[in-house]
Amino acid sequence: MKKRRSSDIPVDSFSDIAFLLIIYFMVATTLVKVKSITADLPAGEKSTQAKSEKTPIINLRGGEIFFSDKPVKMKELNERLAALDLPSQDGEKRVIMLEAAKGTPYQNYFEVLASISANGGVVAIVEDE
Repeated sequence: MKKRRSSDIPVDSFSDIAFLLIIYFMVATTLVKVKSITADLPAGEKSTQAKSEKTPIINLRGGEIFFSDKPVKMKELNERLAALDLPSQDGEKRVIMLEAAKGTPYQNYFEVLASISANGGVVAIVEDE
């Protein structure tokens, strides 16, 4: 008498293999902490007092950075912000206006925002309507 072979594929161990793969990937995966910055945003209220000093403005146009309408590099921007000694200032004197034109690379925007926050400034974002 001939033995017949079954044409079924043995799938009994597939669930065990899937479970082991899930465990392996859970153990082998590294969780990456996303870099972020903490920024204090000023209130949207207008001041009733007349400003005696002009608020510094940083413009981002394309790949260029302008501080008070003069083109600067990131290193020079950090130096100028450090010279303002923003952490020792109070209230509105810590505010830095940040204007970004359309097409500004996110990397530039993020670096400038991080630089302002790192130097103790409060970011006021200007948005066109």
